[in-house]
Amino acid sequence: MRKITNFIVEKRNYILIIFIVLSFVSLYIGTKVNINNDMKDEIINAKDKIMDAKEMLVGDGYSRAIINTTFDKESDETFKFIQSVKDNLNSKDKEIYLIGDSPMAYDMDGSFGSELDFITVLTMIAIFVVVAFTFKSVIIPLILVLIIQCSVFIIMSILSFSGSGIYFIAILIVQSILMGATIDYAIVFTSYYKEYRLKNMTITDALINSYNSSIHTILTSASILIIVTFIVGSFAEAIAAKICMTISKGTFCSVVLILFLLSGMLACMDKYIIKNKTINK
Repeated sequence: MRKITNFIVEKRNYILIIFIVLSFVSLYIGTKVNINNDMKDEIINAKDKIMDAKEMLVGDGYSRAIINTTFDKESDETFKFIQSVKDNLNSKDKEIYLIGDSPMAYDMDGSFGSELDFITVLTMIAIFVVVAFTFKSVIIPLILVLIIQCSVFIIMSILSFSGSGIYFIAILIVQSILMGATIDYAIVFTSYYKEYRLKNMTITDALINSYNSSIHTILTSASILIIVTFIVGSFAEAIAAKICMTISKGTFCSVVLILFLLSGMLACMDKYIIKNKTINK
C-alpha cells in the first residue's frame, strides 16, 4: 500500500517534469532545435495533453488519482483493498474521498442490512395501517401484508441463490412497487370473500364465488404488469433491466401466492375475520 501512495506522489512529479520539458522544447522549436513540422505538431499536442491531464489530476486544494485493480466490483477481497487504501491514506492526516462503483458498494455494505430492514418495516406498517382502516380489522391486513412480503422475500432469495446481483436502489424500488401494487389483488379477493361471507354463504361457497368474481380482474392487471415489465427488461440495460425483470418475477410470485395461499389463510382465520356467530361455516 505504501507503494501506491508513493506512486501517486511520483506520478504527480512526473507530470510536472514532462510538462517542463515539453514547454522548454516547444519554446525553442524553430530556433535551436532542428525538427520537422510533424514532430513540432506532436510536441505541441503532447504539451496540450499533459496540460489537460495536469488540470484534471492536480489542483490547488485537491489532487486526483485513478486506481485500477483486477478485483471484482463487489467482493470481500475488493472491500479489504478499499479499507486498506483508506487506512493507509488516513494515517497521513490527509482529507481523502474514494469514489466509484466499488467504494459506493463498500459504503452501502456497511449500512445495507439496517437500512433495508428499516425501510421494509416502515413499508409494512404504512400498508398495514391503510388496509386496517379499509377493512376495520387487524387480522386481514396482517394476512395480506404477510402474503405480499413473503413474495418479496421469495424473489429476493431466488436472486441471491441464483448468484444474480441487484443494486440497492433497485431493491427499494422493487419492494415499494410490489408492496404497493400487488397488494391490491389481495384486497380485491379478500373484499369479495368478506362480502359473500356476510351474505351467509359457507366458507367454501364464499371462496368459490370470490375466485369467480376476482380472477378476471387479478389476472388482467397482473398479466399487464408482468408482460410489460418483462418486455422492457429484455431490451433495457443495467439497472433499468434489473428492476423491470425483478418486478415481473415478483408480480408473478405475488399472484401465485394470492391465488393459492390466500384462500387457505382466509379460511383458517375465518372465525377472526367474520365474528358474527349466526353466519354459516
